[in-house]
Amino acid sequence: MQFHEKVVLITGASSGIGRACARAFAREGAHLILTARSTDGLQAVAKEAGAAQCTLIQADLTDSSSLLTLVNRVMDQVSKIDIIVNNAGVGLYAPLLAAKHETVRTMITLNFLAPVELTRRLLPLIPRGGAVVNISSIAGKVPLPWLTLYSASKFAINAFSDGLRMELNPFGIHVLCVCPGYVNTAFRKNALGSEIPDQVATRRHFVVTSEQCAEATIEGLRLGKRTIVVPRIGWILTALTRILPGVVFWYMTKINNALPTRDRTAEEKFTVKN
Repeated sequence: MQFHEKVVLITGASSGIGRACARAFAREGAHLILTARSTDGLQAVAKEAGAAQCTLIQADLTDSSSLLTLVNRVMDQVSKIDIIVNNAGVGLYAPLLAAKHETVRTMITLNFLAPVELTRRLLPLIPRGGAVVNISSIAGKVPLPWLTLYSASKFAINAFSDGLRMELNPFGIHVLCVCPGYVNTAFRKNALGSEIPDQVATRRHFVVTSEQCAEATIEGLRLGKRTIVVPRIGWILTALTRILPGVVFWYMTKINNALPTRDRTAEEKFTVKN
């Protein structure tokens, strides 16, 4: 797949992986449509990327009316979208008993329901040879007990990606699922509940940068990959989970038990990474 003059829509483009993807696709000569909640962040990214064409649309994907407005504005701006990058997402670091209903609903909406609805509405604009990219997580391959509900949302987006890929195959539309490890961004600080502890977030073998994720996404699209795990060592953990689930779950439980005790009554943060 080539990207020169292709129209690429990126959600959550004001920071992190979305921001890095905007720069990466701009270097390839793509025309960008960037969306996020932060207008200032979008303007900064547009200036950094320096794309030949760059459209900025402020939207909150957790709000159905805002998402619909985004869809309508996109349809007014372009007649086709070659690539949709569903990147906007948020973590939830909290045990089940401390996870409030509204918090969980916000996370599930942003991580799963929003990309499903956005893709459904914009799918008619994707031509043969186009693609849908879903930014997931290694937590969507291996359940993490300190991120149980977040893992569930990413397992859902992985299943959606695999099913959609088969569904869209007759139309020549590809689906790529990108599963990064612990990305060195503000994501961990913006997690709902509380900040993910250093014992988890800085595990040396699974830490990657936003730029590495963006470059892996470009490479994956170019090579027609179905799923990418970044860094590649994450495939080992994924394979072990399938072959020796008892061993992996024992090890994950051991890590979880060594983490600082989480206060089940603590007030949860409501900062969404977007």
